[in-house]
Amino acid sequence: MCTPARSIIEVVIIDLLSDLFINLCILISLLFIYLQIRWNTKLENLSPRKLGLVDGIAGGVLGNMLMYFSIQLTDETILDLRYLPVMLTMLFIGVFPGFISTLLIIVGRFMIGSNISSIAALILMISLFLGFYLIVKKMDSSKGIIKKSLTMIGLANIEFTFMLFILVHNKELLFVLIPIFWVISTIGGLISIYVYHYLKRSHTLLKKYEKQSSTDFLTGLNNVRQFDDVWNQLVVRAKEKNERLSLLLLDIDFFKKVNDKYGHPVGDIILKELGEVLLNSTRSFDTVSRNGGEEFSVILPDCPNHQAIEIAERIRRAVEKHPFPISQQDHINITVSIGVATFPETIKNTEQIIKYADECLYKAKRMGRNQVCH
Repeated sequence: MCTPARSIIEVVIIDLLSDLFINLCILISLLFIYLQIRWNTKLENLSPRKLGLVDGIAGGVLGNMLMYFSIQLTDETILDLRYLPVMLTMLFIGVFPGFISTLLIIVGRFMIGSNISSIAALILMISLFLGFYLIVKKMDSSKGIIKKSLTMIGLANIEFTFMLFILVHNKELLFVLIPIFWVISTIGGLISIYVYHYLKRSHTLLKKYEKQSSTDFLTGLNNVRQFDDVWNQLVVRAKEKNERLSLLLLDIDFFKKVNDKYGHPVGDIILKELGEVLLNSTRSFDTVSRNGGEEFSVILPDCPNHQAIEIAERIRRAVEKHPFPISQQDHINITVSIGVATFPETIKNTEQIIKYADECLYKAKRMGRNQVCH
């Protein structure tokens, strides 16, 4: 018994809708997973070229996953949303990862089967890559991502339609299939762009809030909360590994007089400038913090007492010689008093190190300021 043509078309349409929906779900799920891995691991520390290669491979894997769940239109022809990973990588990352993704998708298509449809897919993907390249490079950047992406989606839909007319000879099926593909392809493309933008914005805001929660808003140094976190971690490490741990507490001498004479805006400039002096006078792995007001600290991991005193003296001299601007023409000089404590050389109890360094700081102030006390 022969199945009526309409029934075959209905079956294909149902398969098309379900498979393209699966394509869209796979695209969003894997996009989410990969971006979380990319942003929250050491991948971000790779060189731009290596990271571009990883992004390209990820796009290629995603494209092949979409092909694996494609709809079988004929014995040789499949239909899916494989072009979307290439579009996303070229829009948001670059041409090089887009090229890698395109290459891997082409290789994957030939692994499914080497026939006239795979050759057509080769031509299609190369044509789409070149078209996407021209859109990214030549289209006015003021047009925005949405207009660029709609242009790319439109180009992909046109080229897929052209290929389908060549490869699929059931015209009745095509006239029903093509509009459905256009709708799902357009919706899928826009959703994938929205998801990327949403994830990127969420990630950026999260990093911003994390930085704000650990950074002093004025100087850009660590705040007292971050100081506590780092200090507690380094104290535990010093105990476990039997390392020496030093702490410098410093305070600007007569800073209230500076604020009273020149105003708080000038005081803020001096605090910010002092933060730069501290960073330039310490080691790259030391932790410099603003603990509040005009009080600063420097945590010196694996640092003996004599070296901590040398660093403190270097800081004191650098501050004393540094011209702090109070206007475009005028500068003033300030000094700092510094207290030094080292575990286990000057104090055995780690819970008393901060208190001991603070006592040394105030002893330096009582002894005339602009000096290091240990």
